[in-house]
Amino acid sequence: MDHIQNVDAGDGIRLGLDTTIRLLGLLGDPQEKLQFIHIAGTNGKGSTASFISTALAYAGYKVGRYVSPAVFEEGEKIHWMQGEKVVYISEEEFADILSNVQAAIHIMQEGREILPTEFEIETAAAFLAFTAWKCDVVVLETGMGGRLDSTNVVKNVVCSVITPVAMDHMKFLGDTLEKIAMEKAGIIKEQVPVVVCQTEQVVKECLQRTCTQKNTAMTEVSLDQICIRETDSEGFLFDYGSWQGIRIALAGTFQVENACLALECIRQLKGRYDISPQQLRQGFEQTQWKGRFEKISCDPVVVVADGAHNPAAMYSFRQSVLSYYKKNKKIGIMGVFADKDYEKMAELAEGIFDKIYTITPPSRRGLSAEILAEVLDRRGVSAEPCASMKEALGRALEGGGREDTQESARAVFIFGSLSILKEAYQLLY
Repeated sequence: MDHIQNVDAGDGIRLGLDTTIRLLGLLGDPQEKLQFIHIAGTNGKGSTASFISTALAYAGYKVGRYVSPAVFEEGEKIHWMQGEKVVYISEEEFADILSNVQAAIHIMQEGREILPTEFEIETAAAFLAFTAWKCDVVVLETGMGGRLDSTNVVKNVVCSVITPVAMDHMKFLGDTLEKIAMEKAGIIKEQVPVVVCQTEQVVKECLQRTCTQKNTAMTEVSLDQICIRETDSEGFLFDYGSWQGIRIALAGTFQVENACLALECIRQLKGRYDISPQQLRQGFEQTQWKGRFEKISCDPVVVVADGAHNPAAMYSFRQSVLSYYKKNKKIGIMGVFADKDYEKMAELAEGIFDKIYTITPPSRRGLSAEILAEVLDRRGVSAEPCASMKEALGRALEGGGREDTQESARAVFIFGSLSILKEAYQLLY
């Protein structure tokens, strides 16, 4: 899907809806023909969206998914699901859609209008694809923020979902939790049900105020109703209120809360998109979301990958490592973006790892491996920069084999920016 590089796009990140609205108008407003579940939040958007999408797919609905960023292949950004079937947009489909988008952009160029960014072009392409595929419902994640995110042009929303809000993208969204929460609350629509999972009081209050203004009810995940029956590094068996014995195959201590948020969304869909208890159980059990505390190799050493890309995600990652791998000798491979709070992330890596190998993510935003290693060293974490993922993985796996006793068995954790995971998967598979 490199064709997008050939389309005339505007520069970088630009928050605002006017250009997207204009582009979609020229394309016949495909989003008006679709129904949406709209998801904003700092962490957990992808997992929550996956639970909702897979449950709906197992109930027989054709579900569109728009995911950003792609981790493993470009086609995953725009895809549909039904039953067990998952179909990524093909190169040919994407090229055809982009030729229509380019024609619309040409009209904008002639009128000397502001041109859409790559994300705005992708969003328009996604809406065109979902319309062509005749999706029953689209599970739509915001790219950044909410209020001014280009996905927020959608009007036919059946449920708004807000995952935990934390400090991230401060340059664009604001430097306090309340300001960031206000941006996320921007997806809340008049009289459209809202479900949230928040622990920060300031965030709850902000979301509740917006719901009151929009004449809609806010449903919170009741954390005290969660009862975890079984847990291991392969997933969970849990009860949540009247839902008993729900099994999920996503590890990570945060995934049960994401699953409960999805359950609250599914409750709101009742009467519009009905899912039987059996379809729901099956959908949740089959839900996959790559790169989220995922065990990607066990031979000869356990390797776990996690997109812990900001301090809040890093905190959840830390909890999971300490829960499941208490007895293991822990080696890290870490790469982060320079615009994240990497000092705080380094602080959260303290006291866990015997060694961390740092790498530079493959992006203009990537923080150099050398700087990250220095920051970790200052925190008392033994760190060493590497020139590539291949080098880091080779060094992390060195000396870890079957001869290790269970007490000292080595476990390798690859974490930080999602952009570093793709190469790790390629090398291990």
